[in-house]
Amino acid sequence: MRKDDDDRDIIVDMEAGLEHLSRGTGRNLSRFVATIEPYYRSMEVAKRVAALAAELGISEVLAVANKVRDAGDRKAITEFCAAHSLKLAGEIPYDPSLLEAERAGKTPIDFNPNGPAVKAIEELAATLSGPVS
Repeated sequence: MRKDDDDRDIIVDMEAGLEHLSRGTGRNLSRFVATIEPYYRSMEVAKRVAALAAELGISEVLAVANKVRDAGDRKAITEFCAAHSLKLAGEIPYDPSLLEAERAGKTPIDFNPNGPAVKAIEELAATLSGPVS
């Protein structure tokens, strides 16, 4: 995320992995948000992405827990973030309506505006629109 000339947030949604950052795509960002799912491979990729983002001089690297099903998922991600000095900015619960929206060719907010994932994303957007620390 960064601000444009009119002080608006700009969000760049990149594919998972390291390639985009290794090419310097995120070089001028002020905040980088790594999405972490409660699986070992996802957490390891997030750790490497966060380290590379920090090397590029991105001032704030955050994590968002995604597809959280239960307390075990939450605990795994929370402990991982604590162990790797990643600030956890929010959590998006597993929500089958996201898959249904995709199949219907609709955005999640148009498909199920009151769904748990949509509500969590709205809360996260409010959190992320605040100042970079």
